[in-house]
Amino acid sequence: MATLQYDINTKKISGSGTVLESQEINIAQINALTQSLVAESNPNFTPQPHDDSTKLIKNLFESGLKNAKQNRLPEALKNITLAIEMAQRKRAPWEAFAVQLQEMQFMLRHKIDLSLVQGKYLDALQDLDMLLNTGLVQPEIMIRKTDALLKLGQLDQARIDCERGLSLQPQNVKLKALMLECTRRLANYNGDI
Repeated sequence: MATLQYDINTKKISGSGTVLESQEINIAQINALTQSLVAESNPNFTPQPHDDSTKLIKNLFESGLKNAKQNRLPEALKNITLAIEMAQRKRAPWEAFAVQLQEMQFMLRHKIDLSLVQGKYLDALQDLDMLLNTGLVQPEIMIRKTDALLKLGQLDQARIDCERGLSLQPQNVKLKALMLECTRRLANYNGDI
């Protein structure tokens, strides 16, 4: 059984005894949040995103969009990737999570599209999984994921994700076309054609 101790000087908690891995993760998260809050000097503190980091993230993202419009896709992808990394690292853990989540989803969608256009399907798949894990389960996301999986030759997984998209929107024309493509390619692979 685990017992928790609180250190008055460091404002951190620690576990002793039999501490499960999930408990260690929770303790680390609580300590990180506590350290960020203790370091805050504003007496009228409300958890809002800092304007300076928001401005930097926005500028990087907008320069990525500008590069995309000028057909400089590698630079666009680099800037949007940097904006996403900055959003993850520069934001304090106590900042408004809803703002961070919407910002992350918006930027990831653009990054995924740029990765797919440039043929970086593995990178796109990682970002698609991250986007799905944020709770953004939409047919458009499943279309992109199915397409990337087909391009990588992962036919069974592509069919599964396409079916998942069709369960969300059964009449989606793109998903129906992708399902036909999955079925055709699987039949061809299995020698049924």
